[in-house]
Amino acid sequence: MQSVDPGIRSESVCFPFTPSQTARELLFYPTWCGHYYCTANYFMKRDSYPPLLIAYIRKGRFRVEYRGEFNVAEAGDILLLDCIEPHYYHAEDGLEFVYMHFEGSNARELCRRITDRHGWLIRRDNNTLIGNLLYDMVRFYDENGVETDMQRSARIYRMFDLLLSPSAAEQSADTPVEQAIQYIRSHIGQPISVEDLASTVCLSASYFAHMFKRRTGFSPADYVINSRIERAKVLLVRTQKPIAEIAEEVGYSTSGSLINLFVKKVGTSPRQYRIQHMSKAIDAVCKTDVPFIDTDVPEL
Repeated sequence: MQSVDPGIRSESVCFPFTPSQTARELLFYPTWCGHYYCTANYFMKRDSYPPLLIAYIRKGRFRVEYRGEFNVAEAGDILLLDCIEPHYYHAEDGLEFVYMHFEGSNARELCRRITDRHGWLIRRDNNTLIGNLLYDMVRFYDENGVETDMQRSARIYRMFDLLLSPSAAEQSADTPVEQAIQYIRSHIGQPISVEDLASTVCLSASYFAHMFKRRTGFSPADYVINSRIERAKVLLVRTQKPIAEIAEEVGYSTSGSLINLFVKKVGTSPRQYRIQHMSKAIDAVCKTDVPFIDTDVPEL
């Protein structure tokens, strides 16, 4: 269908969606998508509009005011806006963009996680892939395509996957964050502080901590704890070492320290985790032709 908004040229298309109750309760779902060719007369100013917006600029320039900031989006840029907040955007002549309005379970929280990391005007290597997904979605419906709520939702999840994934440059670069992660893994049984990690990569502690959380989603301290817990899980299931020895191997001076953190992070004690997962491993082996040597669960 054609948009009736001022400043939208006749070759533009847009499509509305009516999600099922299941989609509203459990999934991400689109409410509109479209491909707009604009004149300088196109603008939108709202105090609030329920859905979120993701848009990819194919050509031209888009002037946007949002969260007290003014930016000009250009070809290759992604806009990610929670439109429940006040927003204003205005096209320059020749603007072309593809977009989707969407909502859904935890969509707003996930959107905020991305904008906290990358900003609401996103310039990354993955942008073109997201733009292609939006373009393909609009073309699919322009050709009278039919799909389920789950298939529509999968399109949105794929876009979020790209927004949250490291860019090609970030994946290939040996950045300070990657260096710090390697240090954590190779020193998991030793005391590790933010200052230690920052010193290793020659950065100030405050700048390093900000960079690390933006890149991984965790503070350096939380990442160290999670790494120790993950290593403890492996040792609990793959070895018969007592809890106190595992605690020391992953950097804790007492078994009590490991137990308290394990319960907090995993929701069960190390002993219960060992019994549950060793039992599952035994069941899996028993269903195969591979011989299994029985070993008692060690006393803790």
